[in-house]
Amino acid sequence: MKKVFFLLAMLSFTVVCLAQNGEKALKLYGYWDNWFIQGQLGGQYTFSESHEYSAFSEKLSSTIALNVGKYFSPEVGARVQLGGWTSKNNLSGSIYNVKYFNANIDAMFNLTNIFMHYNEDRVFNLLGLLGVGFVHTFPDSNVNVVTEYQPYLHTLEKTNSADLRIGVQVDFRLSKAWSLNMEANGNLLRDDFNGQEKYSANNDVTLNLLAGITYHFNKRGFATVEVFDPVFVQSLNDQNNALRLQVKEYKDHFENKQLVSELKDNNMEIPAENDTTLISVIVFRIGKANIELDQDANLYYVANYMKKHPAKMVTIASYTDTEASTADINLKVSEKRAAAVYMMLTDRFEIQGSRLTVVNYSGRQQPFHVNNVWNKINIYTSK
Repeated sequence: MKKVFFLLAMLSFTVVCLAQNGEKALKLYGYWDNWFIQGQLGGQYTFSESHEYSAFSEKLSSTIALNVGKYFSPEVGARVQLGGWTSKNNLSGSIYNVKYFNANIDAMFNLTNIFMHYNEDRVFNLLGLLGVGFVHTFPDSNVNVVTEYQPYLHTLEKTNSADLRIGVQVDFRLSKAWSLNMEANGNLLRDDFNGQEKYSANNDVTLNLLAGITYHFNKRGFATVEVFDPVFVQSLNDQNNALRLQVKEYKDHFENKQLVSELKDNNMEIPAENDTTLISVIVFRIGKANIELDQDANLYYVANYMKKHPAKMVTIASYTDTEASTADINLKVSEKRAAAVYMMLTDRFEIQGSRLTVVNYSGRQQPFHVNNVWNKINIYTSK
């Protein structure tokens, strides 16, 4: 009845998966995932004292920015920006430059992903920006001011102040790694940013228009994974452990032609009903080969079985989801999963390695033909 036991285990695991079908969660990402770097160049206009008395073109200046950031989810990210250059201002009819440096921390909200379904391959994304920062202006004692009476030199004192920012950015995807960006942001500054200060509480404001390019580092993008409830997984284990006591009750199920066909396709053997057999399953997360803590009970069950039956040999059959990745990657994941189970049994539970046989089916064989996702497992069988 080994074939019967094996199919019962498969059916039990199917029940668990069906109970969880449709439950998705965002894959957990590490600290170094989803980082990017941006370079931007553009123009700036400063709204300050007497700006209305100058032509718009006279007040345009250049600005540059370098950003390093990270996305924490498809909707939210953050960046650190270093930038600056010059700001053009008006004093008594003369245009002068204020050289400055800014450092900002901006929260980034992907409005496209907030209001629409996340799509990693989407070409266009609209982002909102909210930030705070620090602005330093450099002193200059040689600012030439020309008036209708006489020219004179104006001294600019250095200033250090905080600023508030709001803006939008559009991102155009070129490839997985590269994208173009265009950004507009406004910055609220202290009134003495431009070296002039009114008695009223007016603030200086800079408006920046920038364009640039973004590089997304190798560990990029987001994915959803199946949610495995430990309660359901433990329920699977309990069912597997009780299979030998329920063979007669479930025997009629295997007369179904479809189930028999599944067994023949997998070349499974059917031992005698009084055989002492082992069926156990280890479940893995997508793309992972580490054994989760909630699977320890399964390992203990297998080790305990082998200690009670010292003559038994156990096969560790490793499978992968064929749609999870390429065949080469799936094979490597399958090998790592089998190796992790093998090492745990031999190192932690002191099972002789000679009693274990490892078979890496990867995606070449699939115990479950209903849903590939269910095949992220290792299956123990004994003989």
